[in-house]
Amino acid sequence: MQTLSCPSCGANVNFVSKASVFAVCSYCKSSLVRQGIDLEAVGKIAELSDDLTPIQIGTTFTFENENFDVIGRMKVAYTDGFWNEWFTVGSKGRLGWLVEAQGFWGMCFPCLDIVIPDQAGMAPGKSVDFGMLGYFQVEDVHKVKCVYSEGELPVNAVQGRESLSVDLTGEKGAMATIEYAERERRVFCGAYQDFDLFQFKNLRAIDGW
Repeated sequence: MQTLSCPSCGANVNFVSKASVFAVCSYCKSSLVRQGIDLEAVGKIAELSDDLTPIQIGTTFTFENENFDVIGRMKVAYTDGFWNEWFTVGSKGRLGWLVEAQGFWGMCFPCLDIVIPDQAGMAPGKSVDFGMLGYFQVEDVHKVKCVYSEGELPVNAVQGRESLSVDLTGEKGAMATIEYAERERRVFCGAYQDFDLFQFKNLRAIDGW
């Protein structure tokens, strides 16, 4: 773990992952970009209201026989709603994303060897070749905007960050997401799983949950 000082308020800002380039100060809510041992404040994150997720920073769970810790979140909005993307670090060193969207739960990881297709022509029903992983079908295409972030993240998740998100499904519960942002394209592959199978611990208390 690396601990740096928030340039806005002086509070400690902890980084668990070397891959994290962005964080939100838990005290003053400043958005911070990490460059080596330096932090630059690039704005502030507004408080979030009506947050009904049971997940929080510090929640732990298991996936594919590996324990994971939640260390960051990016909440994105689109025309019909929003979803949460939780950044996680595993006990075996894997970095992944726990996806929480409309009652569905999935876990995905960066797929570095996939040839990412151009975003032109991406539409529901399109088949995309993911090489050794087989073919995936596009289910949804959404323009999304980051409306909230917390903890530490491997992307510059300032409020207002825009991207095009393409959700795909494969065989036997496989899922994938392609993100087309202003300066980068990324693809993540994983699987959906029932909530109880994650064996979550340290969940946030919610009335009626």
